[in-house]
Amino acid sequence: MIEALLGAVLEAARDDWVTQPSRSAYVSVIRQAADIPDQWQRFADCVSDRESGGSYTARNPSSSAQGRWQFLDTSWRVNGGLHHMVVKRLRAHGLPDQAAVQLRRHLRDTPIAEWPGPYQDTGFVAVVLSGGQHHWNGPGCTGLAPR
Repeated sequence: MIEALLGAVLEAARDDWVTQPSRSAYVSVIRQAADIPDQWQRFADCVSDRESGGSYTARNPSSSAQGRWQFLDTSWRVNGGLHHMVVKRLRAHGLPDQAAVQLRRHLRDTPIAEWPGPYQDTGFVAVVLSGGQHHWNGPGCTGLAPR
Protein backbone atom coordinates (compact mmCIF):
# COMPACT_ATOMS: atom_id res chain seq x y z
CA MET A 1 0.00 0.00 0.00
CA ILE A 2 2.71 2.49 1.01
CA GLU A 3 4.83 1.51 -2.00
CA ALA A 4 1.92 2.16 -4.35
CA LEU A 5 1.25 5.56 -2.79
CA LEU A 6 4.93 6.49 -2.92
CA GLY A 7 5.05 5.40 -6.57
CA ALA A 8 2.04 7.61 -7.39
CA VAL A 9 3.63 10.61 -5.64
CA LEU A 10 6.92 10.11 -7.49
CA GLU A 11 5.10 9.76 -10.82
CA ALA A 12 3.18 12.99 -10.21
CA ALA A 13 6.39 14.83 -9.31
CA ARG A 14 8.11 13.50 -12.41
CA ASP A 15 5.24 14.70 -14.62
CA ASP A 16 5.04 18.12 -12.91
CA TRP A 17 7.57 19.69 -15.28
CA VAL A 18 5.37 18.83 -18.26
CA THR A 19 2.42 20.83 -16.98
CA GLN A 20 4.45 23.50 -15.16
CA PRO A 21 7.53 24.16 -17.28
CA SER A 22 8.65 27.09 -15.13
CA ARG A 23 9.30 24.61 -12.29
CA SER A 24 11.32 22.37 -14.54
CA ALA A 25 14.93 21.33 -14.62
CA TYR A 26 14.53 22.10 -18.33
CA VAL A 27 13.33 25.67 -17.81
CA SER A 28 16.24 27.26 -19.72
CA VAL A 29 15.74 24.87 -22.66
CA ILE A 30 12.03 25.66 -22.73
CA ARG A 31 12.62 29.42 -22.53
CA GLN A 32 15.14 29.31 -25.39
CA ALA A 33 12.83 27.28 -27.61
CA ALA A 34 9.85 29.54 -26.89
CA ASP A 35 11.78 32.77 -27.42
CA ILE A 36 10.37 34.67 -30.38
CA PRO A 37 13.26 35.92 -32.54
CA ASP A 38 13.57 39.72 -32.65
CA GLN A 39 12.80 39.92 -36.36
CA TRP A 40 9.47 38.14 -35.74
CA GLN A 41 8.43 40.12 -32.66
CA ARG A 42 6.25 42.76 -34.38
CA PHE A 43 4.47 40.08 -36.40
CA ALA A 44 4.03 37.90 -33.29
CA ASP A 45 2.64 40.79 -31.23
CA CYS A 46 0.16 41.64 -33.98
CA VAL A 47 -0.97 38.03 -34.43
CA SER A 48 -1.29 37.47 -30.68
CA ASP A 49 -3.37 40.63 -30.23
CA ARG A 50 -5.58 39.89 -33.22
CA GLU A 51 -6.12 36.19 -32.57
CA SER A 52 -6.59 35.97 -28.81
CA GLY A 53 -5.76 39.26 -27.12
CA GLY A 54 -2.70 37.40 -25.81
CA SER A 55 -4.73 34.77 -23.95
CA TYR A 56 -3.24 31.30 -23.83
CA THR A 57 -6.62 29.86 -22.81
CA ALA A 58 -8.65 31.50 -25.61
CA ARG A 59 -11.09 29.27 -27.48
CA ASN A 60 -12.88 30.30 -30.67
CA PRO A 61 -16.62 29.64 -30.25
CA SER A 62 -17.11 28.82 -33.94
CA SER A 63 -14.09 26.59 -34.67
CA SER A 64 -11.51 24.44 -32.91
CA ALA A 65 -9.03 27.36 -32.82
CA GLN A 66 -7.38 27.58 -29.42
CA GLY A 67 -4.69 29.28 -27.42
CA ARG A 68 -2.71 32.46 -27.88
CA TRP A 69 -2.04 31.76 -31.55
CA GLN A 70 -5.44 30.21 -32.31
CA PHE A 71 -4.11 26.98 -33.74
CA LEU A 72 -6.97 24.85 -35.06
CA ASP A 73 -6.83 22.09 -32.47
CA THR A 74 -8.14 19.39 -34.80
CA SER A 75 -5.88 20.35 -37.71
CA TRP A 76 -2.71 21.17 -35.78
CA ARG A 77 -2.72 18.94 -32.71
CA VAL A 78 -4.73 15.92 -33.77
CA ASN A 79 -3.90 15.68 -37.47
CA GLY A 80 -1.02 18.10 -38.04
CA GLY A 81 1.58 17.08 -35.53
CA LEU A 82 2.11 20.40 -33.77
CA HIS A 83 3.20 18.37 -30.74
CA HIS A 84 6.01 16.89 -32.88
CA MET A 85 7.11 20.35 -34.02
CA VAL A 86 7.22 21.62 -30.44
CA VAL A 87 9.21 18.64 -29.19
CA LYS A 88 11.60 18.77 -32.16
CA ARG A 89 12.40 22.40 -31.38
CA LEU A 90 12.84 21.64 -27.68
CA ARG A 91 15.16 18.73 -28.48
CA ALA A 92 17.22 21.03 -30.70
CA HIS A 93 17.68 23.24 -27.63
CA GLY A 94 18.71 20.34 -25.39
CA LEU A 95 15.62 18.52 -24.11
CA PRO A 96 16.65 14.90 -23.43
CA ASP A 97 15.05 12.10 -25.46
CA GLN A 98 13.19 10.53 -22.54
CA ALA A 99 11.66 13.87 -21.57
CA ALA A 100 10.79 14.54 -25.21
CA VAL A 101 8.79 11.31 -25.46
CA GLN A 102 6.89 12.14 -22.27
CA LEU A 103 6.13 15.70 -23.41
CA ARG A 104 5.07 14.67 -26.92
CA ARG A 105 2.50 12.25 -25.50
CA HIS A 106 1.17 14.86 -23.12
CA LEU A 107 0.81 17.53 -25.80
CA ARG A 108 -0.79 15.07 -28.23
CA ASP A 109 -3.44 14.21 -25.64
CA THR A 110 -4.10 17.74 -24.34
CA PRO A 111 -6.14 20.46 -26.10
CA ILE A 112 -3.91 23.33 -27.20
CA ALA A 113 -5.72 25.85 -24.96
CA GLU A 114 -4.55 23.75 -22.00
CA TRP A 115 -0.89 23.70 -23.08
CA PRO A 116 1.31 25.94 -20.92
CA GLY A 117 2.19 29.19 -22.68
CA PRO A 118 5.82 28.30 -23.40
CA TYR A 119 4.74 25.24 -25.41
CA GLN A 120 2.22 27.29 -27.41
CA ASP A 121 4.91 29.90 -28.09
CA THR A 122 7.37 27.18 -29.11
CA GLY A 123 4.77 25.91 -31.57
CA PHE A 124 4.31 29.38 -33.05
CA VAL A 125 8.06 29.88 -33.40
CA ALA A 126 8.48 26.44 -34.99
CA VAL A 127 5.74 27.17 -37.52
CA VAL A 128 6.92 30.64 -38.55
CA LEU A 129 10.58 29.61 -38.75
CA SER A 130 9.60 26.78 -41.09
CA GLY A 131 7.83 29.23 -43.42
CA GLY A 132 4.31 28.85 -42.04
CA GLN A 133 3.58 32.49 -41.21
CA HIS A 134 0.93 32.50 -43.97
CA HIS A 135 -1.36 30.67 -41.55
CA TRP A 136 -1.83 34.03 -39.82
CA ASN A 137 -2.21 36.23 -42.91
CA GLY A 138 -4.88 38.74 -42.21
CA PRO A 139 -5.68 42.35 -41.52
CA GLY A 140 -2.81 44.35 -40.14
CA CYS A 141 -0.21 41.62 -39.65
CA THR A 142 0.76 40.37 -43.11
CA GLY A 143 3.31 43.09 -43.90
CA LEU A 144 5.03 42.64 -40.54
CA ALA A 145 6.47 39.19 -41.23
CA PRO A 146 10.15 39.17 -42.22
CA ARG A 147 10.93 38.28 -45.80
